[in-house]
Amino acid sequence: MTPFPALLSGAAGGPSGTPVSAHFFGAQLLIDAPRFSVDVAQLVISVGGVDGPELFLNWLDGQGRQASLKPLGMDAIAIVLREAPPALQPQLQRLWNERRRNRRQVSTWLSGLTGAAVAAAALLWWQGGNAVGALAHLIPLSTEQQLGELALSQVRAQGGLSDSGAAQQTVQDIGQKLTARSRYAYRWLVKNDDSVNAFAMPGGIIVVHTGLLRQAADPGELAGVLAHEVQHVEQRHSLRQMISSLGWGALVGVTIGDISAVAAMLAHQAGTLYFSRDMEEEADRLGLLALQRARIRPDGMLTFFQKLGDEDKTSMPGWISSHPQTAARAQQIRARIAATPCPACVPLVSKHWQAMKAALPPTAK
Repeated sequence: MTPFPALLSGAAGGPSGTPVSAHFFGAQLLIDAPRFSVDVAQLVISVGGVDGPELFLNWLDGQGRQASLKPLGMDAIAIVLREAPPALQPQLQRLWNERRRNRRQVSTWLSGLTGAAVAAAALLWWQGGNAVGALAHLIPLSTEQQLGELALSQVRAQGGLSDSGAAQQTVQDIGQKLTARSRYAYRWLVKNDDSVNAFAMPGGIIVVHTGLLRQAADPGELAGVLAHEVQHVEQRHSLRQMISSLGWGALVGVTIGDISAVAAMLAHQAGTLYFSRDMEEEADRLGLLALQRARIRPDGMLTFFQKLGDEDKTSMPGWISSHPQTAARAQQIRARIAATPCPACVPLVSKHWQAMKAALPPTAK
């Protein structure tokens, strides 16, 4: 197979990248100096580039660290597109074609911003929340999912993450009741962490800390938290906040599918996103509706907020500290429950609840 020049970043390549030669052989991607191979089944493709087209072959090494191979130049990209094994071709062709389509869409959109006065006003506008919201609508679901996977790899690298067991099964069973008709394929994970925290990442990834599971008195309270976090995904709040701190070029790059622009920032943002008051209130309101659609009594969302509002916030880091105005929002939730009664809603029962509580690891001393 034809070798192509590339830049190896992360893991063996180091953060600044190492020039290498690579080629495909059967179902393997072979890389020289250092010499090793990667099974193509482990590869996640990302594409983009603002100044020119770029393609990235991403994977996690044996220690869960992110690694990436970027073919250098159009000739190298053409070799990858032509000689990649059949198992990789659907992902490659779909994302490459999607990139070209999105790039034309963004170019057409931006071409309307002509004239010095319009450009000056647009520059200010693009730096605000309106820019992020507008661009978020242009970002394909596949790119959002790749962002979520990169964020998840950073969370995994911190350790303590589980995608099995009684706790994870409980979270997943309840979460699936709230996302039955979603466009996202949700993933539910539990992190061994004593802080009372839960967070949503782009693409439908929800992580719940064991500290929050201890704090939840019953399945209804956990459902209230999950309903809120799911709406941060459904309304693309997580995506918007994750890219809001990036510059203009990076924003456009993500819009056309270049997730490399944000990869370095995900380690600092995963699990620490702060949402505006409007976003939090929207997640509360739509989360209540999601509970009612699932025929789950929404009282659990209210009691969990009240419980946290009564606690000393200095000893309750995590979820409560990133969800401000707890008392005021509890009042709003109470008013919404009273205004939209749901006679068909019943208390939520979880067959795994007691097993989950018993299986939670002891708190760190």
